[in-house]
Order: sequence, then structure tokens, then C-alpha cells
Amino acid sequence: MMSKKTFAFLLAFLCLGFVKAQNPDWSLITPELAGTLRIGVATQGTSKWFSEFKSIKLKSSEKEKKYILKDEILAKGAIEFLIRTLEDSKGAVMKLTGENLPKDLQLIWTYGGASNSKVDIEMWKPVILPKDCYQNVFSIEGNSFTLYYGNSRKLKILEGLTPPEGTLKLADANQQANPIQLLKSGKKTVAPVLTSDFKMVDEQNYYFCFYFLNPSADYNYFMLPKLFEEGSYRVNKETEWMKSTPD
Repeated sequence: MMSKKTFAFLLAFLCLGFVKAQNPDWSLITPELAGTLRIGVATQGTSKWFSEFKSIKLKSSEKEKKYILKDEILAKGAIEFLIRTLEDSKGAVMKLTGENLPKDLQLIWTYGGASNSKVDIEMWKPVILPKDCYQNVFSIEGNSFTLYYGNSRKLKILEGLTPPEGTLKLADANQQANPIQLLKSGKKTVAPVLTSDFKMVDEQNYYFCFYFLNPSADYNYFMLPKLFEEGSYRVNKETEWMKSTPD
């Protein structure tokens, strides 16, 4: 007999679109499409999305999906990409780390394509379609953002936290041939996505989090390591001022 805890984890994996195995691009499905995250790298003028890497190994469990990514663009290096569901909100927290990376390696990511329409989880392939970006509006504050999507009658609001090393900016979803092209595409478009880049350093952890705000889920970037390990970020109400602020 499957335990309630096991069933909850499996349900979360299905609802969040984790059923697609070898593609490290990630879609948040609730069951409406709340956007897709694509990540890639660039070095010496060449760039490539994770989904195009020659070696993508996946280890999946009830708690997480773990990708080990290797490609000639990384030379002898490798990137580990882990995704874990949240306990207090529909969403996920992610951790990226690399080893033996090229010295000038830039990580480039993009998020967008929240259509607020139901998708067939079994048939869905994580992708950012320009037509799904038309009603996406981003509000940027430092390394965090709020995404408003859908029409006025069914407006949804998604929160995002991203590595502080990069500077968030808008880009054109019509120009995704490679990460560099997207990064340089500019914000004059009817199909906006959010993007950023930063230098990726060996053995340093970089976190992402995408979630829906509620009284139990209201995060800042400094919370993400604990959130990643525990699935939630709870504070002691008697010492909340100490527990909810960084050291």
C-alpha cells in the first residue's frame, strides 16, 4: 500500500510537469502552464542549451530529480542540476553546481511562456512558445521577479528568485536559437521572457525558486539553501526576528 507521503510526492511530481525524463528544461504545470525555465552556458563566443548537451544523465526519486550534464562545451567539466518540489506552495527550488568548468564559462537562463492554459502532462515537452508569452508581464526587483499572466478574469501571479550574480532583463522569446542570441535579443517584443547571465564558478551553489505566494510561502534568496534541504522554511515565532533574517 502506498503511503500518503509517497502519494503526495508522486502527485507533486506529476502536477509540476516532472514526468519528462531526459530534458532538463523545466515547466511549472499546476495543471495550467505557469512558465518554463531554460538554462544554457556560453564560452568563447559559443553557447548551448542544457537540453542540447550530448550527455544528460537523470537520477529520479520521490524527493528530487538530479541531472548530471556533460558536453564538449564544458571541456572536462560537468554540471549538476537538482530540482525539488516545495511543501508549502506549488513550485520548486533548484540547485546548480559545477566542477572542472572552463574559466570563462557563463551561465545563461530564461523564464517565461506562462499561458495559464491547461496542458496534457503526458504529451507536454518543456518549451517556451512565443504565443504563450503575449500576456506575460514581469516586475523585476533585484534578483527576484513577479510574473503576472493570463487575462484579467483569470490573472495569476508567480514569484521567482534567481542567483544574485546576474542582472535580470527582458528578452525576445522569438530568438531562442541559442542562449547568446536570446540574451542579446532586446526587450522590444510582444513575446517577452526574462533572462540573465553570470560567470559560473567551480563548486559554488546557485539557487532558483519559482512559487505562488501564500502565508506559508514567502521567500528571500538567503532562505533557499534551507528551503532546498527541507522543502519548507519555517520560523520560530518567538524568535522570528532572528530566524527570518540572514546572518
